[in-house]
Amino acid sequence: MKQTSIKIGLKFPPEKANKPVVTELVGFGLSFNILRAYISPGKTGHLVLELTGGEENVKKGIAFLEREGITVTVFSESVLHYQEKCVHCGACTSVCPSGALVMNPDTWELEFSMEKCVLCGYCIRACPARAIKNFEDDVL
Repeated sequence: MKQTSIKIGLKFPPEKANKPVVTELVGFGLSFNILRAYISPGKTGHLVLELTGGEENVKKGIAFLEREGITVTVFSESVLHYQEKCVHCGACTSVCPSGALVMNPDTWELEFSMEKCVLCGYCIRACPARAIKNFEDDVL
């Protein structure tokens, strides 16, 4: 079975925000890594996680979450770096907790790795040139 790893955003309704629904994904043969969470009992909760497992199991796990009343957003290229707008000041690198944004020591140009990105959004706020954008702002 082909393994895949995707980043997803979950939006929990208030009645589900204090229930450990995500742990049920293990029963689908999936592993998960919580990248970001804003969950308060009795309020809408938001969670970003990396989900890893067989492609069919990932689909089944997502379908399970949706049946539970959780809104699921699959992130593909959630954070985009617009090279043509970038002034390579490095402001974003100082706030990036995962090392997804680094300055190339040979060219002194910014390099972005979506694979390392944890979707924290700090870089978006730090960029003075507005060269970094996020298309899922309402989920995060």
